[in-house]
Amino acid sequence: MSDNASAAVPMPEIGAGDSNVPRETLRDFKKRMKQNSPETNMELENCLVDDYEVSTSCDGMVRKPTGVIYNNDMLRHKCVWDSRYPENPDRYSAIIQRIREQGLFDECKLIDVLRKFDKQLPATVIAQLEKLKNICEKFHPLETEKVASKYDAIYFNEHTYDSTLTALYSTLSLVKNIAEGVIQNGLAIVRPPGHHAQKDNFNGYCFINNVGCAAHYLLETQKLKKIMIIDFDVHHGQGTQQMFYKDNRVLYFSIHRYENGLFWPNLRESSFDYIGEGPGVGYNINVPLNATGLGDADYMAVLTHILLPIAYEFNPEFVLVSAGYDCLLGDEKGEMCVSPGFYGHMIKLLSGVAEGKLAVILEGGYFLPSLAEGVSMTLRALLDDRPAVLPPLGQAHKEVRQMINNIKCVLHEFWGCFKVYNRYDLEDSGMKDIIHHVVIKYFGKEFTPPFETRNCYPVMSAAVYEKCSNFIEDLKQYYGEFKRNKVCYGYDDDMGLHMDESNAIETPARLQAVYERFKELELDKRCVKIDIPELSGEEWAKKTHITSYVTQLTVEGYVPTAQSNDMYWNPKGSKISILKAVNTVLSVTDAVLSGNFASGVAIVRPPGHHAEPSKSLGFCYLNNVAVAARYALDTFNLEKILIVDFDIHHGNGTQKIFYDTERVLYLSIHKYEQGTYFPSTQDGSSTKTGRGLGTGYNVNVPFNSSRAQEKMGDTEYLNAFCRIVLPIAYQYAPELVIVSAGFDAGVNDLLGNYRVHPETFGHMIQLLRSLAGGRLIVSMEGGYNTTTLKHSMNFCVKALLGDPLPRLKIEMPKLHAYKAFEEVIDIQKEFWSILNVDKHLPDRLSGLALKEEDVEVLISRYGRKPSNEVNVSESVASEVSSMLKNISLMHD
Repeated sequence: MSDNASAAVPMPEIGAGDSNVPRETLRDFKKRMKQNSPETNMELENCLVDDYEVSTSCDGMVRKPTGVIYNNDMLRHKCVWDSRYPENPDRYSAIIQRIREQGLFDECKLIDVLRKFDKQLPATVIAQLEKLKNICEKFHPLETEKVASKYDAIYFNEHTYDSTLTALYSTLSLVKNIAEGVIQNGLAIVRPPGHHAQKDNFNGYCFINNVGCAAHYLLETQKLKKIMIIDFDVHHGQGTQQMFYKDNRVLYFSIHRYENGLFWPNLRESSFDYIGEGPGVGYNINVPLNATGLGDADYMAVLTHILLPIAYEFNPEFVLVSAGYDCLLGDEKGEMCVSPGFYGHMIKLLSGVAEGKLAVILEGGYFLPSLAEGVSMTLRALLDDRPAVLPPLGQAHKEVRQMINNIKCVLHEFWGCFKVYNRYDLEDSGMKDIIHHVVIKYFGKEFTPPFETRNCYPVMSAAVYEKCSNFIEDLKQYYGEFKRNKVCYGYDDDMGLHMDESNAIETPARLQAVYERFKELELDKRCVKIDIPELSGEEWAKKTHITSYVTQLTVEGYVPTAQSNDMYWNPKGSKISILKAVNTVLSVTDAVLSGNFASGVAIVRPPGHHAEPSKSLGFCYLNNVAVAARYALDTFNLEKILIVDFDIHHGNGTQKIFYDTERVLYLSIHKYEQGTYFPSTQDGSSTKTGRGLGTGYNVNVPFNSSRAQEKMGDTEYLNAFCRIVLPIAYQYAPELVIVSAGFDAGVNDLLGNYRVHPETFGHMIQLLRSLAGGRLIVSMEGGYNTTTLKHSMNFCVKALLGDPLPRLKIEMPKLHAYKAFEEVIDIQKEFWSILNVDKHLPDRLSGLALKEEDVEVLISRYGRKPSNEVNVSESVASEVSSMLKNISLMHD
């Protein structure tokens, strides 16, 4: 044995030495070990990981107020030579009026406009402001219109400088208050917009890039290191892209109408293959849309396949949203069909990122009824209002599916969520017909001065305007008014009476640990405890299970068998606990469906999801969640209930109870090991999709690797939600979501041996909160490490309350998880068309459709000299493909 091998690792002494010397902390010990042992092996590294460091350090992460900022100075900027100009003060006024109608300003913290950011602006912005000031000071209608013709889609008046400065300072004031913890999130109602403004050019109604300056302020003044900008405006924010194109501290994401360059701003750089340069390569993500009339389903496909996976993997400290509303239905510029309510869903889904630090900055939007309602729904989402109920979302448009696969291809080397996808040889004859073809197309033309200054915009006919306005009015009635988010909970000490000294796993200590932590966090003061009357739990159990089984259980008691060593019966307490658990879940369900609460939590034991129609199993006697679902179906006449089960064990009982009905969609993510992991049947297979009317309404996501390096964790579960759970759920459009919340996939669990951290369970609940109008019930199932259990369950409660959640470390999914997802999608896409997106990705481009000069620009941009080929040909396409494959080398 070598000297190095024999050297013992020095451990910190406990209780030794001078009592006045502070004891070395775990963090300090880890740091010392890394310094002393640069070749520390993985086992030591794992030993030094504190799996609960995040859980115990974020007790104070409680939801703060939502801020809103606006200032009537911005009304003074208007076009004096064209009264119908789309970017006009009526946009601002319509928004303010709608928010006032709903009383939303009263729910927010109003932020004052601070005018002290002059020294914190980029030099280029200061120069542009000075230029704008000079133009406005010399304002004369005829002469200034000539000046405006030098810029694309720009007008000036004597107040433009002041309005622009107010918009900029309003944005910075809002962002400052969020960054410094005064407010949780917020909305800046500003004009003129900013995302088209470039460092030396006014453009597209924009003079100064408000969001770009906000990102600069966060980086340079607040010293943040990771900012994400999400741009939903229907026009590409080329100004923001140019500002951070070489900067990996800012991830710019834009989804915009493109039509291969035929839609304004008609730029080649708005295409999907413009992914950044130098250090910034991979951090510029364009989703150019090559069709009109796209709606909620198309945008949701982009969210679940591209935006959410990348947002969680990038793990930003702050999210800035360039919120353009010109993709909403009725907007004559955008010609898209996104609903106003969908904006609330986008904001809600993104609120789990960056600890909820999210600033929404107004950009475009020109059809006033949809603009005002879209901003209203955005603010309601920021306030954590119940989201609008969307109709079932179907398959995305073929152009959107094509673009999603294009993006996965060009970003394959930069993001773990895409690296896991297999890539195939384009020359493989066996793949020729099924492989995805990536073709770069650009048919646009960049326009040059002088630009039109009047009548240079589409105009909607009166008939179409009336039709779209009436539709928005109908939607407003459908959406209803703002309601504060209220959460109820059910708990009773009697559920601790079920005990047995011979069972050291499913014990009353589980319940006690969760409830003590619940009170420690003072969640009992923020949630409403409901009474648990005898809601005929036994009666509803008989409607869910076989009557004779329930009668035997409640009258004679459970009789253990040789095959049931995980079961026991305490004559003095088991029946009381079992019925109390059922009644608790029933009471929470009743409270939520009666409209008194948005969501609810059932802190219960024993668990229930293994209990079959006529059999107890796996610590479970009565199926709490199934009984609640039956109650909801029959009492409230619901037609669609989604049950999401993330307990590490397959909920065989719940599956069997609803296997033949389309009224309950059961979706389980579980450890399977080819059927050898408990409950050790084939019921958890991905091939089990339901029977009869229930065919397609049973979705199993089974994991099949038990190797140490294949322990599923945060990354795999978040990816399962993005790729499978959310798409199917949005197509199903449930009226109620019930979660069988088992936490035995959590770190250090006695039975699970997986690596999901407590905070990740909170994120999973957060992602489900947009469904069913927010009607969500979390019912406790398994989880046998009490430390993991108590933190995990309470993160779920905090998510329901709208509290900010800790940032996650998301990496590349494990190969076995990827294979599981592919298998599930391949089976389930027969029933759920929304899953029909992924294609076999190629290892290079298929071709180009560009002008000659664009080909040369494309080639030179990736660090290679143009080839001798001057025509768009296969050889050029092959060369560019080769460069795209090697971008990762430049990135490194």
